[in-house]
Amino acid sequence: MKRTLIPLAALSMLCASGLASAQTEFKFASSAPPTSPWAKQVIRMAAEVAGETAGAVKITPFFGSQLGSENDAIAQISRGRLEMGSFTANAVALQVPELALIQLPMFFANRAQRDCTLDNHLQQHATEALAKKNLVFLNWGEVGSVHLPGKKPYLTPADVKGIKVGVVANKMTADFWRAMGANPIPTSVAEATSSSQTGLIDTYPTPYAFYVPSGLNKVLPVMTKLPLWESAGITLMNKGVYDKLPADVRASFDRGARKTPVSTLRAEIRGVDTALTGVHKQAGGTVVEATPAQLAEWAKGLEPVWAAIAKDVGPEGEKFLAMMDAGKKACEGAK
Repeated sequence: MKRTLIPLAALSMLCASGLASAQTEFKFASSAPPTSPWAKQVIRMAAEVAGETAGAVKITPFFGSQLGSENDAIAQISRGRLEMGSFTANAVALQVPELALIQLPMFFANRAQRDCTLDNHLQQHATEALAKKNLVFLNWGEVGSVHLPGKKPYLTPADVKGIKVGVVANKMTADFWRAMGANPIPTSVAEATSSSQTGLIDTYPTPYAFYVPSGLNKVLPVMTKLPLWESAGITLMNKGVYDKLPADVRASFDRGARKTPVSTLRAEIRGVDTALTGVHKQAGGTVVEATPAQLAEWAKGLEPVWAAIAKDVGPEGEKFLAMMDAGKKACEGAK
């Protein structure tokens, strides 16, 4: 057998430079369209992780639900068949049901109050609850303000009575739409456009950052701006994979994964929402904005609906709603 010998001095130089160490590659699941602002954020995070770990960790993103629907991908991460990904809080709620309450319709007075509550009053609970599901909470993300697209406007609750609403299959969204008199239809992100084309659903509550890049705006060209809620995202990782990283690599990985502040992630998506409103209009789409009086009709009587939803999501629901209430009060002056 022919052997190639590396001089000891050269081997020492390789080890010192880190080139002799094996690179760890993580598959990253996302339902975001590859041209969307979320995809750009994931690509940036991958570069920041590579930089902070000096190339020891490589993140390879798979966009457009290539690795399965959000629900399937999260389950695979929990079981260790995938390493990591970013998902809507509604999808993550299939693992930790009370997290769906983060998106209770019209619960927060404004974005600043909501952001403050998530960051300072709910993140610890989310981290601990996800750990029990073999998942590591890495960071909040932002999905955007959720509006109602359709072939006609949906300006008041009366307009949605009897219609078919595509929803992520969790109790919060289903309970809310039933309370509004609509029919919730479980629909994955990847199915939103095709289900709208075939008439399986009449609307798919969504932010502009998905509505335009996905092409859903071509199928449901009338966007009713409400918004119903601010939709959060969560970046997750398999706990076993995370824990096996050497301590120094794990610390570098954490720095890279969180290098871009969540405040920046939110600002980017919110800015895109504004820009894509103009893109949609220029392409011939229609935007209809609800008046304050119409928004008041949506908000009317929601408090008992929130309580009923919290009770229905499971044993932790009412406790989590109390945490949200406390956080909301503490964050009243947030800016």
